[in-house]
Amino acid sequence: MQPLTCLVLGDINIDFSLQTPLYPPEGGRTHAEHANFRLGGSGCMTAMTLSRLGCATALAGNLGSDVLGDWSLGRIASTGTDCRFIRRLADQQTGFFMLVATPGGSQTTFGSRGANALPLPADEIIPDLANFKHLHISGYTLAGEDQFHAVRRILGRARQAGLSASLDPGVCSSAEAREKILSFLPDVNYLLPNELELRQLAGDQPPDAQVGALLALGCGALILKMGERGSRYTDAGHSVSLPAVQNTAAAALAATGAGDCFNAGFLKAILAGASPGEALQAGNEIAFRKITNPGEFPG
Repeated sequence: MQPLTCLVLGDINIDFSLQTPLYPPEGGRTHAEHANFRLGGSGCMTAMTLSRLGCATALAGNLGSDVLGDWSLGRIASTGTDCRFIRRLADQQTGFFMLVATPGGSQTTFGSRGANALPLPADEIIPDLANFKHLHISGYTLAGEDQFHAVRRILGRARQAGLSASLDPGVCSSAEAREKILSFLPDVNYLLPNELELRQLAGDQPPDAQVGALLALGCGALILKMGERGSRYTDAGHSVSLPAVQNTAAAALAATGAGDCFNAGFLKAILAGASPGEALQAGNEIAFRKITNPGEFPG
């Protein structure tokens, strides 16, 4: 079997986004000014972007037995991502989320996790862990008890096999599975939250105290994604911040998925031996490319 660099445990969703002039009352109707149908899921986006960046990556996730699962698997495979651990589950639907955005900046989401709600096949994944260098976990794989225990097993065996590990906690998971995420931190080299996720995990205190609280729980380094203000790397003895990439000639077109693409840029660089500052810069650049040229990266 050909050795790979990264194994991503992740969610795979269809995201159907609508931009409407107003949000209708219950039972009402409105017409979308723009509609977009794309492949989503934090883990899925990070895995596909890693593959597009030339980092040999496999994705472990669940799809339904429906036509959306057929389409999703084709899109994932087209990026060169190894699909050996993507399961097609009979009698399950592929995860589907509808996002309705209105002019005031609000976004309302309706969704079904579908096959994502079932645990990953730990017994199939664990024997292959020695073929990888790094394990990346999407927090959305921790929502259910069975899911949590499956990922806990995989992470424990990955550390025994010498893999490094990273975790993107996810907004919903940080709120709903906070204790589960915190329990993972002693086995996590790189925690990759945004500012909202950091506050959900560490509580309402000054940012430096939030970062310090999570480092004290055992994670090796915290990489904070701050959107337009860039990113920051902090470990027990070192901290570095870099501003976001700016280019007034490039219009911001789509921010969705930028954090997942940042993960890929950062991880590819740090696993190749880059310094924390160099890895932040790589993450910032990939996030900028996602925002200003959405078609460059899969989705």
